Amino acid sequence: MFVLVAALDSYIYERALAALESISASDRREIYVVSFFVSDEEDDPRRPTLTVGFNSESDVASAWGDPAEDEARWNYAFFRQNALAVLFSSQEDPDGARFRDAMTEEAGYSFPGEDDLATAVTAPWFVANAVFAARRLHEEGDISRIFGKTIPVLVHELEYYDTIAMQNMAANPPGVADDFVRWCRSQ
Repeated sequence: MFVLVAALDSYIYERALAALESISASDRREIYVVSFFVSDEEDDPRRPTLTVGFNSESDVASAWGDPAEDEARWNYAFFRQNALAVLFSSQEDPDGARFRDAMTEEAGYSFPGEDDLATAVTAPWFVANAVFAARRLHEEGDISRIFGKTIPVLVHELEYYDTIAMQNMAANPPGVADDFVRWCRSQ
């Protein structure tokens, strides 16, 4: 299992890095956050996916309606919804989906019945590897090199609660995600 987990971290890191490097130089200046949006394919927590994207200062300024600035800045609902890469998706990343499915089987991450899926959480080992990959982007200097500054890489879902705050404290160097953590904990 350890070999597969280490490989998962590298898979996320390498593909996320390639996606971030594809952003044009002119767009990079305005980006203040990278998004690692974790969701479950067909609402099945055994089939997590990770969408790599970003948001920019212009996106916050033009957010629809009149949201509080922190809401527009940190709530994924107000993000551009760009998908630079959708990792582990059966449609967009079939090799990654096969890899994910092999890991799920190897980990024995299953449920007694389909009714149990409604209350299950996304595979915790998957989220942990997304956190490790986000942290690696910082530690390898990729975030600073690509964006010319240190910005947070948020590992998140559509809901915000203390666990999301804690995983982002782990995913980013000290202080980098503090504004998001404060906002997240206020939800």
